[in-house]
Amino acid sequence: MHGRKYWMMLPANRTATETAGLAAEAERLGLEGVFSIQLSSNPFVPLAAAAVPTTTLRLGTGIALALTRSPLETAFAALDLDHLSEGRFTLGLGTSVRWWHEQLYGVPYDRPVARLAEAVRIVKAVTSGRARETGRIDGEFWQVDLTNLAMRPPLRPDLPVWVAALRTPLVKVAAAEADGLIGHPSWSVDWALQQINGPYATGLRTAGRDRSDVEINLWHVVAPNPDVAESVHDAKRHVATYASIAQYEPYFAAHGFGAEARRLQEAVAAGDRNAADLVPDDMARTFVLCGTPGDVARQLEPLWEVADSICLQSPPLRADAKAAYDQRIAETFYG
Repeated sequence: MHGRKYWMMLPANRTATETAGLAAEAERLGLEGVFSIQLSSNPFVPLAAAAVPTTTLRLGTGIALALTRSPLETAFAALDLDHLSEGRFTLGLGTSVRWWHEQLYGVPYDRPVARLAEAVRIVKAVTSGRARETGRIDGEFWQVDLTNLAMRPPLRPDLPVWVAALRTPLVKVAAAEADGLIGHPSWSVDWALQQINGPYATGLRTAGRDRSDVEINLWHVVAPNPDVAESVHDAKRHVATYASIAQYEPYFAAHGFGAEARRLQEAVAAGDRNAADLVPDDMARTFVLCGTPGDVARQLEPLWEVADSICLQSPPLRADAKAAYDQRIAETFYG
């Protein structure tokens, strides 16, 4: 395992002291970086705390929603964190499901793929310093006039912007526009290999880019447990979380689990608190690496054929059970 680059997800809603301590421990363990997620909190703020006690640890949003704030606001947040961390920040951007945008944030969701691509272009124009020279950016969705704004030069012109993807359209955006690709935490191993060796590689060639120009960071939920049956059971909640969302149904159908996804949607809509029990064992094993720590390590191995780094995550469980998985992940992979 030595020499391989692992990232960790910072838990949300912690104090600055707690976040700083977790980041310091990640650096001590030799991790490549930590991500901060946008769920019920801002993804940028915790990384300011993580920057203080660390010197080599990379810091990334994993992910910041690209369409819920203006590209200029996103770019300014990225520049601030890059200055605070002295050049260690990576901006991870992505989209989410329609209801998340329209019902929670009250922003439009039309043409999300095209909007994300334009957002990446604008952000990179600002963070690279090019926008300071041109003054204006006129896109299809956003128009930005920086003519009268005094902007400090960026710390570096190549602040990395990574795009998160579930299916092929966003994989292609990552290949054409971004400095890296983040694989969705529900990607199966086969899907990851197919997307990276297929659409992503083709997209890089079409854009005239080399594989060495970009980074691939794969997220994967793993459940290393000496009790294999418990591992599979614990994996089901993660799968149910995504499969119960109608917008994800085509992805699960592509793996042969379309009917199971529809049953999960119906169960959740009916208020079934035990909907995760409807996830078959083979479905759980497809999207989460289950088994003993050794089994999980062997299943993860093919991803290193295409990944520059991997972010391992434990299943969404109660705090004590999740902590036990996090400990086994650290012992198995970070030693």
